[in-house]
Amino acid sequence: MAADDDQNSSREAKIQDILEQEIQDGEDLANDARKLIGYLLRDKKGFGPEDVRQGLAFEVPLGQEIFWSSADFLVSVNGRMGMVIKCAAGSLDSRERQAVAAARVIASPPLPIAVVADPVTAEVLDVSSGKVTGEGFGAIPTREQLEAMMNEKVTLPLDAKRLEKEKRILLAFDAIKCCVPRGGDGGVQIGPKPEKNNE
Repeated sequence: MAADDDQNSSREAKIQDILEQEIQDGEDLANDARKLIGYLLRDKKGFGPEDVRQGLAFEVPLGQEIFWSSADFLVSVNGRMGMVIKCAAGSLDSRERQAVAAARVIASPPLPIAVVADPVTAEVLDVSSGKVTGEGFGAIPTREQLEAMMNEKVTLPLDAKRLEKEKRILLAFDAIKCCVPRGGDGGVQIGPKPEKNNE
């Protein structure tokens, strides 16, 4: 019986090691994507340091509770938020809805553009329709292009029911990820600092 227990413990430990390694590999790939996107925004797309906020956390009030979500990049033009970017290890199509929900929740009215990226490619999404409008890093708008999009596109605030739905979708993705930076503990904070006893 003891031998069986030892064998089960050994098997569980191996499974745990494999899962931890897969999580680490995924995070390494996501970090590679963040470095690449940061370089593209600064050196190829014409955005200045004042236009790009990286590693941010933002409040998501839902009912009587306040949750936190995150985005890898929030891109602005002349102080107006225009694009949110989420970086992942791969399978971008599975992250499209998360990025769109983030763009709809992070500001009111919603941001016009959301992007999902991995170290190999990117997808640009129109937030109002949720549809992919461009693929590849070249499709990520330059500063001039984003400014034109923001001036041309009139987005309206979501009604309360739709906004609540978007918040729930975003938080469901965050629960799957199980890793959301919180303010000073891993991201640039938007909104008041969370209370210690809420963490």
